Amino acid sequence: MFKKVLIVTVLLISFASSASANTLYEVKKGDTLSKIAKLNKVTINDIRSWNKLTKDSIYIKQKLVVKKPTVATKTPAKVVTTKPVVVSNSPKEKTVVTPVQVKDTSLITAPFSGEASNLSAKGQVMYPLIVDFAKRLEGIPYVYGGYSMSGFDCSGFIYFLHAQAGLDITRQSSESYFTQTSAVSIPVVGDLVFFQNTYKQGISHMGIYIGDNKFIHAGSKSVEVTSLESSYWKEHFVSFNRFNALTVK
Repeated sequence: MFKKVLIVTVLLISFASSASANTLYEVKKGDTLSKIAKLNKVTINDIRSWNKLTKDSIYIKQKLVVKKPTVATKTPAKVVTTKPVVVSNSPKEKTVVTPVQVKDTSLITAPFSGEASNLSAKGQVMYPLIVDFAKRLEGIPYVYGGYSMSGFDCSGFIYFLHAQAGLDITRQSSESYFTQTSAVSIPVVGDLVFFQNTYKQGISHMGIYIGDNKFIHAGSKSVEVTSLESSYWKEHFVSFNRFNALTVK
């Protein structure tokens, strides 16, 4: 009875190269940017730009984007069936996660809306592609302030994924992104997840919901998939959110 059908008629941005294993290249011993560029028939500047590299040094097993995202065709209405997120507290007890208010009253909380279909349609249609690409980045190290294939912090990870998908987004903190989103009561795969009071007071961490009570984020060591059933993340959970407006570049 919790199911809700959202009908969204939008442009489908086909980030086809992100769904292909050929999108990412894993650096091997003896590789250089020049060699990798030649192998993938792109320029060194392309690789620098797509991966937000500020220097040419690379390391073994580093993952690099070697194909540019492309914008494709229109599709008819897309139907998405959503389910509530269920967190299991014990084998015999289940509860439904609902958004909660931020405890720090000095924060500007995001407006709440149960009508997810009215929020960021262009951004939402990119969700399957963003999530697919995010999963391919597991293991990339955590770097404070990072937003490139060399390393990410939590908000840098969100920025990189959406920018690579061709959406017009600027690099900001998780707290700033929170103020540009609206909470949703029933999340879909690809929505944002916000947390508070982790390493500082207020909104301090974010990730992407991937279904099955899990989210992917730039953790303390690397990009990883984590369960929302974890006692730590349940304690710091704030809400599931969606960007109010994202446009294609």
